[in-house]
Amino acid sequence: MKKRIFSLAFLALLVSMVLQGCQNSTGQQDCSPVVFPQVQVPSYINDNTQAVNYLARNFWDKFIAIDAPCTKDSSAIHGVDSISFEEAFGAYARILTMADSKSVQASLNELFANLDSLALGGDRKPLLAIMRNAEHYFYNPISPVLDEEIYLCALNGILAARSLSDLDKMQYEYQHRICSLNRMGTPAADFQFRAISSDGFAERTLYKDIKGEYTLLFFNNPDCNSCAEILETIKSSPLTGMVKEGRLKVLAMYIDEDLTAWKENRSKYPSDWIYAYDPNLVLRDNNIYGLRAIPSLYLLDKEKRVILKDATIDRVIERLKIQ
Repeated sequence: MKKRIFSLAFLALLVSMVLQGCQNSTGQQDCSPVVFPQVQVPSYINDNTQAVNYLARNFWDKFIAIDAPCTKDSSAIHGVDSISFEEAFGAYARILTMADSKSVQASLNELFANLDSLALGGDRKPLLAIMRNAEHYFYNPISPVLDEEIYLCALNGILAARSLSDLDKMQYEYQHRICSLNRMGTPAADFQFRAISSDGFAERTLYKDIKGEYTLLFFNNPDCNSCAEILETIKSSPLTGMVKEGRLKVLAMYIDEDLTAWKENRSKYPSDWIYAYDPNLVLRDNNIYGLRAIPSLYLLDKEKRVILKDATIDRVIERLKIQ
């Protein structure tokens, strides 16, 4: 899971920006939605790591504890104003990206168990809202907090929910399969590719023919503006030195059919990169890497284990600079 530098002051600001406190969150009689109930870090916690893990584990406690208040607002979620709820999940998503994996798993396991109980009791809205937000924040390729490891924890909770039918779960079973491909710390899937060489084209495979301390898989498209931005960022970064030293191998991989545009784009890429395409189109079909958007970056170690999956170029550079 992604780790970010943070401070207690930042955490306090993050929470206070969106969680203004809950007044009369239980036992209210006016049937009006309330603001999402604020979570507070106890005063005895003065360690950054402990603080963010506490927030992750206790974020939803007061929300779940709301005693099914009545409300005239059909958009309210378990008695909480829907806009306040959406903002709160945004804060929660960012907290999870900073928490350790044990806290993330514990938080989401407990959250989905509680939401399932609410749904079985007739209050289905909270579960559906959390499912929607989790997909948006952790699975959407353009999300700034995209994190499939966190989303896998959420998917486990969704698939275990007794209140959801097999039909409800069908799309999430597919997502679980995609997110389970090439997880960080596991060996990357091997594949064949056809690379431009001095005498035309050469048939190669990831494991057999790419040798280096690190391998960067850069899945790209000739007409992709974001791909062009990443290309220029890499070319002006310290990664170029690692490539020249032979420590980093970059495989610029094209996964579609239009080879004319792909060939015309070759001059934009450094000559010491491996410029290749997938002749069998197996990568495009999501059976090996589950590529849901282009560009996509994977950083592999010497043994082809996944260090970073679907990462931003900034994260790749940050990760390699500390080596």
